[in-house]
Amino acid sequence: MSILQEILFYLYTALILFIPGYLLLLAIFKKNTPKHFSPLEIFTISFSISLVCINFLIIILNTLGFPIDKTYLIISITIFAIACISWYLYKTKKENSPKTKSNYPIFSKNQSILIILIIVFTIFLKTSYLENSVFPTSTDLGHHMYWSKLISQTGELPNYEEFEIIEKNSTYVLEKEDIADFIIGEHLIFSAMNILTGASFFSAFPALILFLINIISILAIFILSLRVLSNSFFKNISKKISNVKDPKNIAILSLFIIGPLYALASPQAKFLSGGVIGNVIGNLLIPTSLYFYFRALREKNSGMMFLAILISAGLFFFHHLSALIFIIIFISIFITLELLFISNIINLNRKKKIRSLLSSHLKVFKKYLLKLLSFPNILLLIFILFFTFFIYTPSYLNFEATSTAVGEPSKATRTGLTLSQFKYAVGEPRLALGIIGIAFLFLASFFRKENKKRVVFKNIITPALLIGWGLAVAIMSTKPHWIYINIPSGRVANYANFPFVILSSLGIIWIMYFIQNTYTKGKFLSKKILLAFFILIFTTLISAGYFDNSEAMDDGGNIQEALETFHASKYLSNQVDTTKDIILKDHNYIKADAWMKLFFMEDYGYPLSRGFFKRYEDPTKPREMCTLWMIASPSSSNATTCFQGTRTNFIMVNPSSDSMQFEKNDNFWKIYSGKETETFYKY
Repeated sequence: MSILQEILFYLYTALILFIPGYLLLLAIFKKNTPKHFSPLEIFTISFSISLVCINFLIIILNTLGFPIDKTYLIISITIFAIACISWYLYKTKKENSPKTKSNYPIFSKNQSILIILIIVFTIFLKTSYLENSVFPTSTDLGHHMYWSKLISQTGELPNYEEFEIIEKNSTYVLEKEDIADFIIGEHLIFSAMNILTGASFFSAFPALILFLINIISILAIFILSLRVLSNSFFKNISKKISNVKDPKNIAILSLFIIGPLYALASPQAKFLSGGVIGNVIGNLLIPTSLYFYFRALREKNSGMMFLAILISAGLFFFHHLSALIFIIIFISIFITLELLFISNIINLNRKKKIRSLLSSHLKVFKKYLLKLLSFPNILLLIFILFFTFFIYTPSYLNFEATSTAVGEPSKATRTGLTLSQFKYAVGEPRLALGIIGIAFLFLASFFRKENKKRVVFKNIITPALLIGWGLAVAIMSTKPHWIYINIPSGRVANYANFPFVILSSLGIIWIMYFIQNTYTKGKFLSKKILLAFFILIFTTLISAGYFDNSEAMDDGGNIQEALETFHASKYLSNQVDTTKDIILKDHNYIKADAWMKLFFMEDYGYPLSRGFFKRYEDPTKPREMCTLWMIASPSSSNATTCFQGTRTNFIMVNPSSDSMQFEKNDNFWKIYSGKETETFYKY
């Protein structure tokens, strides 16, 4: 890539991933944008908003019948930008914004330096890990990039379907079947980057985009923790702790935990190298949505609610698992908020009648509802519903796909993790300290003494968000049958990392508060013992974090094997007539085989693949056996029937594992030979 191409790549990255979100912020908050948001917040949330806006723009472009190409992408983004700027200029001329103080936390010089060092160190650790993992070898990323490349080539949104081997009348044939596992939002950003920059899907750019999303997700957790912790609920407490006079230090501690300490383990760099696009994007949009919902309620700001609705709606077009988890988190937070509010009303007004308590509750609810459901927000909700049902309906919104995610757990991997497994997924110190954080939030919410006459609703929002978020992912991971969901428990547990980062930071602070304000009054513990105690906590936290990082390390030794797979695929793409000949390859022993489909672009299921051996032994779902028979026993009668019915004429295998049965068979001719791959032609 030349210098000019690199410059264009960065410019187009900004055009797609930052400018639309920033301009929408200006259109909504106008001259008050710098007063509502710090530069770091603007940078972080502009990225998230841009992701959602670009997705909607491309889908609308396709619905209107325009091709998804460079010209129309630039035109659509330009029209969006002009609309935002025009609205901004119109409103700023019409209204005189009053001068107000900045409504965001301001850091000291030392805090700013510390934040920069933490972010730089985090980026350094992730870069060191991804240096050997950025080469396109991961299976998930290969699957996703097929659809992204298909969009770039055809200029239209794909139908998610693939070839499947079906048994009919004692023979086996290939038929197309729908796929509900892929969501359009996972692919549009990569297609747009490829169309505008010309960067190859076999280059580092897909991994770099995922890397950027992951860094922004860490910043999203940081700005969320800043807003959650920098309010009166925690200021009243932190002032009593000599070691933590500034609540912003708790947020910086959260950044340190989510950054350097757990930079590589899931769902961090390990997910990036694995190409787990949906989870990576979900871990950005979930905390960003919560950030806007929190600020909307705390500040009674309809503009914040507008962006909260927009981003949470966009999440449903990026990843179905993240969307389902977000719904449960949202419900959990709402229930927790209601319980805390009602219990506080009862606690402060024990002599009042129930009717009076309900009236007080409904009064607060009505006040917030009228303030937040403004006319623009109602229009946005109508637009989202219209968009979902009449413009583009996500492929997973059907009864069959929904029924597989809701109900009693159907597999051992969906029945819930044990406490030990959940502890490993979250990190033992984070889980222990997070539980302490939840416990103290409950206690602080029920026994607040600074206001005995009335319940300050906005102060209950903070504990409700953190408690509801943490409990929701914990229950989904360990007791899914309690809430009747049927999704992989291990994958859900990865979503628990972010809330427990903030909760564990609170746990540390609450321990300091408890000891300093309880034991030290009675002089049970000296300052030296306290210092040693806290050093022990931080040492445990750091050692556990870097142990998880070391467990995730990968030597990246698959590059040469992947290159040979790509070379063999390129050779076959020039020799095979894909309309007549079917290729079968082995997924068990061939590296980067998921990327082979990008050389042919015939079908998502082309070439056919022999999957992992345990796949054929799944008692819950009968599997086709042809792909196993045709490689394991090509001379058998079952394999012969499969060869004839599926028109499979080319077999790619690893020579050290599956070459012998073909070399001894006179019906196969070796046409490509390498150290890691061999290809046979059946004649």
